[in-house]
Amino acid sequence: MTHSTNSTPSDGEAVVLVGRTEATGRWRPLICADFEDAPSLYLTAEDWVDCGLKVGVRLSAEQYEALARRAKVAQAWHQALKLLEVRPRFEAELSRALLRKGLPRDVIDAALARLREKGLLNDEELVRDRVEAWAGTRSRREIRAKLRSRGAPAALVTESVQARVDDKAEREAAVRQAEKYVRRAAGRPADVDERRALMHLVRKGFSPSIARQAVREAVKRLAAQDDDPPV
Repeated sequence: MTHSTNSTPSDGEAVVLVGRTEATGRWRPLICADFEDAPSLYLTAEDWVDCGLKVGVRLSAEQYEALARRAKVAQAWHQALKLLEVRPRFEAELSRALLRKGLPRDVIDAALARLREKGLLNDEELVRDRVEAWAGTRSRREIRAKLRSRGAPAALVTESVQARVDDKAEREAAVRQAEKYVRRAAGRPADVDERRALMHLVRKGFSPSIARQAVREAVKRLAAQDDDPPV
């Protein structure tokens, strides 16, 4: 079903809802509401119920305009859900993606509000999940940078990192990063360029002291593996 080419009704005119069909193609599973002498509108099932719509109902121009705004929000909501199916997103991240699709800011804000109400958009929960997943594998600084680059609220990021990434987790992450670098960059302990390894960890956000200890530990573990007799 495609939109009618008829113009929006002017003040004083009334429009009649003449049909309801399931949307096909990109707007599935929205509902396509067809009107006599007015463009069709794509709505959610919730919109249909909330507005008390039924075939044959007559709407004033003002009521039709209010419904048309609901349709815009419904389409923004639909596009947002498709983005969230790919991966979880922060509110600001999702807002930017919808803006790039050319949607108006007020329509986006209304769609995001609906997502929050449904529990489908929760920055605090997503920050906590990401920090817990990365603790012990990334530095505090890298975690903060990655989350902020995606649009996570700064206060939530700071609070979650402080609560979930302690000094032990920071050291564990540094050793893991150092081991990965050492294995990739050298075949034997004697071949390891500790200065390069140190700078690599510093660029990953670890302090020089933690990075230095981690490189030494990684080299020590590599040497111990070389010393183990073959099975």
